[in-house]
Amino acid sequence: MLKRCISCGRNTKDFAEFPCPDCAEKVVRCHYCRENRNKYSCACGFAGP
Repeated sequence: MLKRCISCGRNTKDFAEFPCPDCAEKVVRCHYCRENRNKYSCACGFAGP
Protein backbone atom coordinates (compact mmCIF):
# COMPACT_ATOMS: atom_id res chain seq x y z
CA MET A 1 0.00 0.00 0.00
CA LEU A 2 1.41 3.38 -1.04
CA LYS A 3 0.67 6.60 0.79
CA ARG A 4 1.66 10.17 -0.09
CA CYS A 5 3.97 12.00 2.34
CA ILE A 6 2.54 15.32 3.51
CA SER A 7 6.06 16.85 3.68
CA CYS A 8 7.67 15.92 0.35
CA GLY A 9 4.73 14.58 -1.67
CA ARG A 10 6.41 11.27 -2.56
CA ASN A 11 4.46 8.03 -2.65
CA THR A 12 6.05 5.54 -0.28
CA LYS A 13 5.55 2.20 1.41
CA ASP A 14 7.77 3.20 4.34
CA PHE A 15 5.68 5.73 6.25
CA ALA A 16 4.23 6.67 9.61
CA GLU A 17 0.59 7.67 9.96
CA PHE A 18 -0.68 9.55 12.99
CA PRO A 19 -3.48 11.98 13.92
CA CYS A 20 -2.89 15.73 13.79
CA PRO A 21 -2.61 17.06 17.37
CA ASP A 22 -5.13 19.82 16.63
CA CYS A 23 -7.84 18.31 14.41
CA ALA A 24 -7.14 14.54 14.49
CA GLU A 25 -6.95 14.32 10.66
CA LYS A 26 -4.52 11.59 9.56
CA VAL A 27 -1.02 12.78 8.75
CA VAL A 28 1.29 10.60 6.63
CA ARG A 29 5.04 11.13 6.62
CA CYS A 30 7.73 9.10 4.87
CA HIS A 31 10.73 7.63 6.67
CA TYR A 32 13.11 10.15 5.07
CA CYS A 33 11.12 13.24 6.17
CA ARG A 34 10.68 11.89 9.70
CA GLU A 35 14.41 11.15 10.06
CA ASN A 36 15.37 14.59 8.77
CA ARG A 37 12.63 16.37 10.74
CA ASN A 38 11.23 18.04 7.62
CA LYS A 39 8.38 20.38 8.43
CA TYR A 40 4.79 19.57 7.59
CA SER A 41 1.51 21.41 7.86
CA CYS A 42 -1.95 19.98 8.22
CA ALA A 43 -5.01 21.34 6.41
CA CYS A 44 -6.16 22.86 9.73
CA GLY A 45 -2.99 25.00 9.86
CA PHE A 46 -1.04 23.02 12.47
CA ALA A 47 2.67 22.84 11.56
CA GLY A 48 5.17 20.42 13.01
CA PRO A 49 8.76 19.28 12.65
